Amino acid sequence: MPDRVAVAVVGAGPFGLSVAAHLADRKVRVFGAPMQTWRTRMPPDMRLRSDWEETSLSAPADRGAIDVWSRASGEPREEPIPLQKFLRYSDWFRATFVPDADPDDVVHLDRAAGVLRITTAGGNEVDAERAVIAVGVTPFPHAPPPFDGAMGGDIGFAIERHDYSPYAGGRVVVVGGGQGGLEAAALARRAGADVELVIRSQLRWFTDREPYTPRGPLRRRLYRAAYPVVGYGPPPLNRLALHPDLFAALPTAARRRVAGRILRAGGSPWVRSEIDGHVAVTEGVSVQGVERNGDAIRLALSDGSVREADAVVVSAGFRFSLDRLAFLSPTVRAGVVVRDGWPVLDRYFRSSDPDLMFVGFAAERRFGPIARFVSGSRFTAYRAREGFDG
Repeated sequence: MPDRVAVAVVGAGPFGLSVAAHLADRKVRVFGAPMQTWRTRMPPDMRLRSDWEETSLSAPADRGAIDVWSRASGEPREEPIPLQKFLRYSDWFRATFVPDADPDDVVHLDRAAGVLRITTAGGNEVDAERAVIAVGVTPFPHAPPPFDGAMGGDIGFAIERHDYSPYAGGRVVVVGGGQGGLEAAALARRAGADVELVIRSQLRWFTDREPYTPRGPLRRRLYRAAYPVVGYGPPPLNRLALHPDLFAALPTAARRRVAGRILRAGGSPWVRSEIDGHVAVTEGVSVQGVERNGDAIRLALSDGSVREADAVVVSAGFRFSLDRLAFLSPTVRAGVVVRDGWPVLDRYFRSSDPDLMFVGFAAERRFGPIARFVSGSRFTAYRAREGFDG
């Protein structure tokens, strides 16, 4: 007979762990390898853009803040924050606040006898009264035309590629100038490939906005007034990221425009030294055509030029699609109302299926950019808890 829990949290990233910590008085279980995307899809020497305070996962009364871990572990504050330090902090958070965790992925979620039945990759079955979907961005990489019909083989997404050693001595073209594309270009260059970045607009670096840059008292106050949270811009639009209910009150078209402006593509300073002078950058052009020519990939660019590559890496952002969540049965998916491609959520992250919540990236259409960053885990966890209590 399947084990039974009150709440199943699918996904063990910052949002899943934070929501579970706030539901600790219920029988809650988290499914999935802890911080899997951070451990397996990011360069191990990466440094986070967010500042120290914004990198805290959320537990009740802020008992899980990164400062609490720092004092308990003796690890000092360090900025920009190394990924490995953040992972050590998240391991402590999980062990302290989320004791019931199953590292296996969920492969099937369906309705059975009035509950949600979960089947894991390890073959275990668990019944849950309600479920929180907290899978992050990993399932949703976007392939714009002409790549939408060409993905596969040596044409892949930046978030899916790890090992570029097969292309040592070869040519790799990275399409996209956001953080993921820049990291992919750096990794391919390290592996010994000849790398070129192809970007529709301009390559942007966020160096001058980092909170740890030395400033005098007046300049620091002015900086904090202009940039109350790292990663969003420009002022004053960036303040909307801190007020998700205000963002949600905007008309749909305005939300789309504001989110696009606040989240403009760019790169963190830690990766700049790997790109400048080492990677060719072609700005202001887009890919118009893709052809496979034997072992080579031929790209036709909008300026009339052509590139040939051994591998192409696409980094064009993310778009939510309910169909990408293949572990949800057709019956469960049919019960989730979708509008403009996104699940329709209430202010407590509840979908049209009252037993199913979506947090993290899936909630970006309603609550804005805060749904994509660690700093949004606090708002999300407290609000989701209200939804369970209401």
